Amino acid sequence: LRRLAAPVIAVGTMSLTLYVSHILVILALPGDGVTPPQSASFELLLCFVVGATLFAGIWSRFFHRGPLEYLLNSATKLANRVR
Repeated sequence: LRRLAAPVIAVGTMSLTLYVSHILVILALPGDGVTPPQSASFELLLCFVVGATLFAGIWSRFFHRGPLEYLLNSATKLANRVR
């Protein structure tokens, strides 16, 4: 069962990275300001889901955390030493 859930687990371990990436991709899409074109598009949603799952799956084979999660963890360890 864990093997079947591996893609979902991978996405869950780097949710901050994926949220920020989605925002950056939406901002990079051509369109009026920050409103993406065809924002209700099923194809766009599918691209986000597949892209996030593939990135998370590949990344999790080499690292235990996402890049932003690693930075946040490092910052909190540093702040913990200050106390």
